[in-house]
Amino acid sequence: MRAALLLSWLGVAASFKPQTLQTLQRLQRPATGLTAVSQRRPVLAMSAAPEAATATATATAPTLTPERFVVQNRFKVKAGREAAFEKRWADRESRLGTLDGFRFFCMLRRVDDENKPKEDDTNYVSCTVWEDFANFEAWRKGDAFKEAHGGGTVGGVASMLMATAMNTKGKPKPAYWGGLMPLSVPGTPPSDGEGWRAVVADGESMLPKDVYVAMNRFSVVEGNHAAFEQRFANRKSILTDFDGFRGFMLLRRDGAKKAGDGGEPDDGFTHSTFSVWDNRACFEAWRDSEKPAPAAEKTAGEGGSPVGPPAGRPNIFSRPPDATFYEGILALESAKGV
Repeated sequence: MRAALLLSWLGVAASFKPQTLQTLQRLQRPATGLTAVSQRRPVLAMSAAPEAATATATATAPTLTPERFVVQNRFKVKAGREAAFEKRWADRESRLGTLDGFRFFCMLRRVDDENKPKEDDTNYVSCTVWEDFANFEAWRKGDAFKEAHGGGTVGGVASMLMATAMNTKGKPKPAYWGGLMPLSVPGTPPSDGEGWRAVVADGESMLPKDVYVAMNRFSVVEGNHAAFEQRFANRKSILTDFDGFRGFMLLRRDGAKKAGDGGEPDDGFTHSTFSVWDNRACFEAWRDSEKPAPAAEKTAGEGGSPVGPPAGRPNIFSRPPDATFYEGILALESAKGV
C-alpha cells in the first residue's frame, strides 16, 4: 500500500479513463527492406505547416481513426545530471518488448538548435508506442509496470523517487497521443529475446544514440482538426524510398492529465508529426528532397517558416509550428516496427 501511494505521488499510478480505439484494416506493403514503396503514402511535413484548410472545410470532429496509442513522459533533467538520468533508465528492470501490443520505445534526448529559441526546457522524453489503449492499460495495471517502477516495493519506489529528485526538476509530465496513418519498416527486437536493451551505462558518459527522431508540433485551432488531418491524408510522400527510414505517424493529442479525459493540452499542441530514422543524415536527405522551388516558398510557405495562408484562406494555427529533434537512446523495437 505504501509503495502504491508513492507511485501515485509520482504520477505513474493514476487511473485512466478507458477509451475504445478501433484498428483500421490497411493495405500491407511487402516487407522487402527500406526501399520498398508503401501502398499508402502519408506526408511528413517537418519544415512547414500543411496548406491551410479552405473556408468550406467546416467539419469539427476528426474523421481519421487512430491505429496506435502513444504515451510520452516529458522530463526536465538538471544540467550535469544527464548521464546519471540515462543510467537510471538503462539499469531498470523491464520486459516491455515481450508484452502484447508493444511496438516501439526510445528515450528521446533533445538536440538543440543554437539558432532557434526553445519552446520549453524539456530535454528528455520517454516514448512508448502501443497497438492500442487496451495494451497500454494492461501493462499499466500489471506486474511489468511494478517491475519497471522500483519493483513495487517501498525500498524500490523510494530509490526511484530519490533519483527523480536528484536528476530532474519536478515530476515528469505525460502526453497521450493517438497515432494516425502509421507507416513503418520491420523492426529488430533484441536477439536474446529479452524485453529490454542490455546497455552498459557508467553514469558519467552519455549513452550512444540509436536513432534520430523528428517531431513537428502543431497548435490547430478548434474546429479545424479534421481539415488539418485530411490534408495530411491527401498529400503524397515516398518516405520508404529513403535509406534509414524506420517509421512515421501523425499524432493527435488525446487528453491532458489522463488519457481521454478531454482536457486541453498543457503545452497547447494538438498534433505532431513523429518520424524515426537511422540517423540525422538520413532525415536531412529526405527533408532536402521535399524542399520546393523558391517561387513556391513565397506563396505557400514551404521549405522554411510559414508565411501565412494563401489569400482567402483562414490560418488554422494559433501559433507557428515547432520543429523539435531528438537523439533516441535505448531504442527497443518490435518485429513489426513502429
